Amino acid sequence: MEMKVRMLMDNLAKSTVPVYESALEKYNTTVVGDLWRVKETKKLSYLIIRGKTGDDDFVKAIESLGLTLPGPMKFIETAERKLIWISPDEFLLVLGDVPLSDFIESAEKAFKDIFAYIIDNSGSFTNIEISGSRHLDVVAKLSPYDYHKLTIGSVISTNLAKAPSIIYRPNENSLTILVRFSFADYLWRTIEKASLEYTK
Repeated sequence: MEMKVRMLMDNLAKSTVPVYESALEKYNTTVVGDLWRVKETKKLSYLIIRGKTGDDDFVKAIESLGLTLPGPMKFIETAERKLIWISPDEFLLVLGDVPLSDFIESAEKAFKDIFAYIIDNSGSFTNIEISGSRHLDVVAKLSPYDYHKLTIGSVISTNLAKAPSIIYRPNENSLTILVRFSFADYLWRTIEKASLEYTK
């Protein structure tokens, strides 16, 4: 028995396939209604990119990857790539249907010999999209920030209840929430309670 357990753990350690696709596997992560809608988007990759925006070599390297650096508290989306400002020298890149290993290899080549690096953080975040005519009322219960002021293309880092979150507005009808894997279950249950009056 002990031998089987050891073999299983070795196989998991060597596996390149995520063991858990989502931190929210036990929930129905698609809720659709007239007033309130929430959906988890899976199979995304998350990469941390660090470099100085005032460094011309870094800017050129970013552009060579088909990306554009966003300004403070902004994000820029192109095709299957979304680059989110986190701090003056840190950005979060969200990739959709893009070969991850190929992109990382290209980035490492582009960043060679300059003050910049890329780290694969895939599996660290859960992506939750909320929409519907009352979606701002729901998040207002969890955070003092006035989300009516969050314009399209803007992003903030804040707490929803006790969960550190990155929140951005892709369009005028929805918000996207990125929350750490370890906080996803807590935040989902908190959102469920906050939205209860709109889902009955």
